[in-house]
Amino acid sequence: GDTGCKRSAHDTEAERRPVKPDLRPQKASADSTGFTSQVAGLMTESIMEAAMADKAAAEAKKGLGYLAQEQEDSQGKGADDCMADEDKAGGSDDEIEMLRARRRQQMKDAQAKKKKFAELGHGNFDEIIEEEFLKTVTSSERCIVHFYHRNFERCKIMDMHLGRMPRVYFGTRFVKLDAEKSPFFVERLQIRTLPCVIVFVDGVAKGRQVGFDGLRSDEFSTTELALRLKDWGGIEEEIEAEEES
Repeated sequence: GDTGCKRSAHDTEAERRPVKPDLRPQKASADSTGFTSQVAGLMTESIMEAAMADKAAAEAKKGLGYLAQEQEDSQGKGADDCMADEDKAGGSDDEIEMLRARRRQQMKDAQAKKKKFAELGHGNFDEIIEEEFLKTVTSSERCIVHFYHRNFERCKIMDMHLGRMPRVYFGTRFVKLDAEKSPFFVERLQIRTLPCVIVFVDGVAKGRQVGFDGLRSDEFSTTELALRLKDWGGIEEEIEAEEES
């Protein structure tokens, strides 16, 4: 059947067919993690709710919480505003010290936020396996997952663009998942066409880029794709066309 995507010179005959994951019962093996048998009967909503509950419990146990999701640029601007306010404060030592303390706290928060993101894998475009999917999409506030097929040219093009984003948009976790090796989530998320890039915010799917739909042409820019992902809440930083060289 028709996948609904525009045809491209890059398409192969295999790419023109809908994705059909192998959903036959998997045989147990010595290396089996028991993952499939544990979740096969669950619905996506239940899985996400359970994962979020486990995550919340773990966060509470460690005494951790998400830091304020303010952009570092806006934090820098806030520090500049403090300096301007300090100039306006005149001769009040208490007011000047309060503004300096606020500026120090903003810098501390920005450093802590960057450290937390780095520990979660932000800044890289990593490949994950199906068993790591839930933890990955629920650990970061913003996560973008590329479901791909290793032989599809369009998936390689999508990989190229997504691979440029992690260091520029550090507030988002970027990962990819082999659709052939992830039949459970391919079925639960109703993925029928590849490439498929799904935006998760707090573990909830907010939007998806299916094939090259909505992009001007097969020669779309990284910035054009980033703008679409931002529309679904997948990117917190401001995006400017000048970022594309």
